[in-house]
Amino acid sequence: MIRNYTFDEAYKRFEPHDHRCAYCRQAKMQNINDCYFLPLTVEDDKTNIVIYKSVEYSKILIGIPRCESCKAIHYDARNKAISLSMVSVILLLGLLLYNFANLNTFVFMLGLFTVIFGGIYGSVKLSERYVTNKGIYTVKYGAETNEVVRDLIISGWTFNISIA
Repeated sequence: MIRNYTFDEAYKRFEPHDHRCAYCRQAKMQNINDCYFLPLTVEDDKTNIVIYKSVEYSKILIGIPRCESCKAIHYDARNKAISLSMVSVILLLGLLLYNFANLNTFVFMLGLFTVIFGGIYGSVKLSERYVTNKGIYTVKYGAETNEVVRDLIISGWTFNISIA
């Protein structure tokens, strides 16, 4: 069992006993739903036969305490970043389509992929910048600083499912 956490059967998640916000380190969490629930996975079983490959995983949700203010900052930053990125992508795609007749196919496709992936990457980075400008940790960094999460990572749990 994970120390300082209680498992909630209804939601299939671990809820923290400590209510101090992991993002601003000052306020207290008022509502359990303000937590950020970090999904962690671990490889349970791996079968690797010449023509058959199978991997089974276990997944848990770990609650990272977050105050209402930090939750609102994370939510607003994400929405602002997505909105700004979408407007930028639409404008750049419009410019690219406007010049379609003057560009060869390779340059057009390269520009198309650059604009789309740049918009996605830019949205993530812009969201992180908005959050750090408010003086709190990003969602990911605040979760990584949690002692229980660090212990689980050391024992083999991971943030992402490995494809291998």
